[in-house]
Amino acid sequence: MENYTNGIIEGDIESFILNRNASQSEAFISPAAQLKRRIYRAQHPTEILVLKCMDGRLNLALYTEVPPGILQPFRNIGGKFDLGWPFFQELIRDGVNFSIAKGRECLLISSYHFSKGDHHRGCAGFKYDTEAAKAEAFKIQEQFCRAAGGSSVMNPAAFAITIGIETDEESLIFHGVNGKVLNVAELESTTTETDIRVLVCELYPTMSGTMLKDLVPLVAGNLRHVAKVRASGKEPIDFEHREQVIAVGRGFDWLHLPNTALIVGPYSLDWPENVKVAGTIVHKNLTEQRIPESSGVLLLVAALHRAEEGAFGASLKREKVRYMRDQSIRALETGVPQLLPYLKVRSGLVSAETYKLELLD
Repeated sequence: MENYTNGIIEGDIESFILNRNASQSEAFISPAAQLKRRIYRAQHPTEILVLKCMDGRLNLALYTEVPPGILQPFRNIGGKFDLGWPFFQELIRDGVNFSIAKGRECLLISSYHFSKGDHHRGCAGFKYDTEAAKAEAFKIQEQFCRAAGGSSVMNPAAFAITIGIETDEESLIFHGVNGKVLNVAELESTTTETDIRVLVCELYPTMSGTMLKDLVPLVAGNLRHVAKVRASGKEPIDFEHREQVIAVGRGFDWLHLPNTALIVGPYSLDWPENVKVAGTIVHKNLTEQRIPESSGVLLLVAALHRAEEGAFGASLKREKVRYMRDQSIRALETGVPQLLPYLKVRSGLVSAETYKLELLD
């Protein structure tokens, strides 16, 4: 039986991850969870895409008290993305087109994260430089706005904003026009959703009424969550590297465990180099005995598949997974060959409807 304590997995890493996927999938497709998502979606139809760092602490569904499966995540080392890269461009295009085909508006949230208590609990991908991480998040927002018409259009069907994530209190900072900022941690606990709507309208004067209405619950939910974090008195999560999993691709929203996985999205030309970086970090964790050798290291490669893509779409995704798997193995063979004796490799498709991982051969 595998145990998970303070970010360390005792037992076989492959079994632990597959068992976690099974349990998370079971919870995701339970009748109660499905009904909760359906009710929320009916009340708040805006499709929300979230760009964020691989950091397992950044669970925005938890931080905003939104049902899992509503916020569609894109995760990468350092939260680094470029809309000019064809594969990432394809994913965003598909996300927007999916929204429009469903008759929904689409909100893209670009994010950066930091710790107010210790900058070394911030984003290692930017060497703990919050201003650099923030600039990167704003760059993606600007790219999306150029492509979709942006904030210059009144009530656009596709809109982008930037948020900051403070990980000590798990609070959000919403950046608006003309330098306006809404820091949820600074709101009074008595702030109502009506008050929040006024504040959000001031931040985003060209945002559509529907999108504004659907953004308010994220702010209100985060306000409640921050109050719970403060009342609990829990200490901020120690972010010493203990990762044992290198996850490549998409479909890892069920893998929100601090210090467990390094997630590499193929969102830039040099993504195999990021696999090497991840491999170097994991090997260092082994040599410095922050993780047990007996558990092994897992390379997990996956693609996210939606039912409406059909059987042909699933077959294409499997070919994509095989390609990413082969490139990832090659990157580790050339960059971190000393990691190979500990390495286990699994790959497959993750269903967007169930979170279930279907393993390939």
